[in-house]
Amino acid sequence: MIAPASPLRTLAEARALPRVRLRWLVFALVAAFGLRLCLVWQRATPNYFPDEYLYAALGRALAAVGAPTIRGHSAHFPELLQPLLTAPAWRAGSLLTGYRIVQAIEAAALTLAAIPAYVLARKVHPSQWVAIAAAALALVVPDGLYASMVVAEPIAYPLVLAAVAAGICALARPSLRSQLAFLAFAGLATFARAQFAILPLCFIAAAAIVAVREREPRRILREQRLVLFASGVALIVVLVTGPHRIVGYYSEAFDPHVHPIAMAQSIGANLMVLAYAAGWVLVPGAILGVYGSVAKPRSRTELAFGALAFALAVGLLLEAALYGDTVLIQERYLFYVIPLMPVAFGLYATRGLPHRTALLGIAAVLLAVSARLPLSHWAQPGVDDHSTFLLGVQQLERIFGGNAAGAEAVAVAAAVLMLVAIGVSFVPRAATAIVLSLSVVAAGAMFLCAFEFDRLNSDVLRHLDLPANRSWVDAARVGKATLVVSPGGRVTDADEQLFWNRSIDSVGVLPGGVAPDKLASQPISFTKDGSLIEPGGVLRGPLVVDGYASTVTLRHGRVVSRSPHFALVVPDGGAQLSSLMWGRYWDGRLLGSGGIALWPAHGGGHLAGWLVLNVTGAHFGPLDMTLRTPNGKRRLIHAAANTPVSARVRICSDGPWFATFTAPSRDIDDGRLVSGQSSPPRFVADAGACTHGGA
Repeated sequence: MIAPASPLRTLAEARALPRVRLRWLVFALVAAFGLRLCLVWQRATPNYFPDEYLYAALGRALAAVGAPTIRGHSAHFPELLQPLLTAPAWRAGSLLTGYRIVQAIEAAALTLAAIPAYVLARKVHPSQWVAIAAAALALVVPDGLYASMVVAEPIAYPLVLAAVAAGICALARPSLRSQLAFLAFAGLATFARAQFAILPLCFIAAAAIVAVREREPRRILREQRLVLFASGVALIVVLVTGPHRIVGYYSEAFDPHVHPIAMAQSIGANLMVLAYAAGWVLVPGAILGVYGSVAKPRSRTELAFGALAFALAVGLLLEAALYGDTVLIQERYLFYVIPLMPVAFGLYATRGLPHRTALLGIAAVLLAVSARLPLSHWAQPGVDDHSTFLLGVQQLERIFGGNAAGAEAVAVAAAVLMLVAIGVSFVPRAATAIVLSLSVVAAGAMFLCAFEFDRLNSDVLRHLDLPANRSWVDAARVGKATLVVSPGGRVTDADEQLFWNRSIDSVGVLPGGVAPDKLASQPISFTKDGSLIEPGGVLRGPLVVDGYASTVTLRHGRVVSRSPHFALVVPDGGAQLSSLMWGRYWDGRLLGSGGIALWPAHGGGHLAGWLVLNVTGAHFGPLDMTLRTPNGKRRLIHAAANTPVSARVRICSDGPWFATFTAPSRDIDDGRLVSGQSSPPRFVADAGACTHGGA
């Protein structure tokens, strides 16, 4: 057994050190909260979907009906702590007011993470300045951006750090109080984020490391029997109840399908971005600090810290690689270990910064990995969804003016910081202050970059996807409405409408459309007369119709209100389509392919007349639109650049009429690959059209 005494100062000695007065610490936390609040309230609208809509919808349902439902259906969503804590905010008035209050709650929660980070560091390391650095890094990590979003991370973050602090105490000096504290914080963290069901497993792994290191496994089993028993009971409950039933929304987590090579690549990429997010400069020393605390611990507290920090880091990395999307960087699931790094570096520094050869080797490996996996490959839309650090890199690309310029700037800064880390290893007295200060500054700079990138994106979405009144459907006061998702519609656009309008209580998806989330959406089909059919029968009531990349025309319906890409339509009776053109954007621009459908007014009815399209070639070139009619005929419609042309297609059809078109794309506009423009399809009835044959 490792003796409690060690070359490190004991906890009592540490407490005898000069302290920053409590009132200054409180003042610092209040100031940090105030600054964060000023930042988060600059965010115009949510843009991290579907998560922000799901948590908001759950919170509203809990406030309104006391049950976790989404659009009237049970959500089977295990992460309910955030919705429970924020539910009262959604009853405070308008949705905008509720949104701002939720942001304030999450800003406060994330700011409070500094407390367990500080306490944890003080329990392990004698220097209060290392503890202050750990608290500061906990506040300025790029993932602090989540405080502006309606997600669970800000709530889970302080709970995870508190669980780690309690776990270190329970491993170092086992007591009923410390073990109950660990179980409580671990349970709350899991209730906030299901991924932290791994915390008890990490504790057990850390206890095993301590047992092996001290060569007293029986004593460790006896000391930790409460945690082992509670974890065993929880596992039995999960197995008896059924894992899929408990996790509900995340049931696919129990069906991992990851290739070993993809998994290894994911771990490498995640480690690299995690090192960047932590400020880079302290990472080599922190790794050696964890190694030293396990291989040659100077106290049981130090051993407990090293064992639990190692187990948590490995556990989160494996979890992200097994259950996360290996195509994406999973920083969102890993950043909780960052506040532990200053403590690990501090332990390395108290040893006199030994193992310089190993330090050089780790630094060389990190630089080689960063060169092998350049940030420019990852810092792009669709890949950076779960990495706030990569959002910061994209903001640097905007600043430096180039797709790779921002990544190159980060790489150069990382190389300089690594040289500093190597250089200060020869100056032990100044090393801790320099390295920890640089890491806090580097992480804080990337947080500000990530914040600015997200703020600008939020402003763009606010302008593109929403009208002046965000709650435009609620303001129309037409009652409960159904969101109709059309072919080509954007999930983000649909989620914006769902987030800001309580009266949208159901979602229907037309063929070719994509549901905005995995919950409570119904497929919509159509009959021979164009009636829209959902599983319960003909679709009735107000409809919020998606017009982003499809033009939907309803028969006998009045348009009550509009947003940039949606129309609020109240049908007279059941909803009935007269025409649908997919592959046509809201502004008339055409995709490379699409189709047109027309329906008669009655089932078994006849269509006789003309389809009229007014098309225009774009400024960058002519439009060559090829229309393939139901009988296999092709019709070429040519329009020169900036030249309008009116085309008429004869129609003679028993029942609905469908055609497809191709229009080779020639330019990118607002991220869209487009060709020329077309008016909405217009059908002109003419019984004489059938006397000449039909299409």
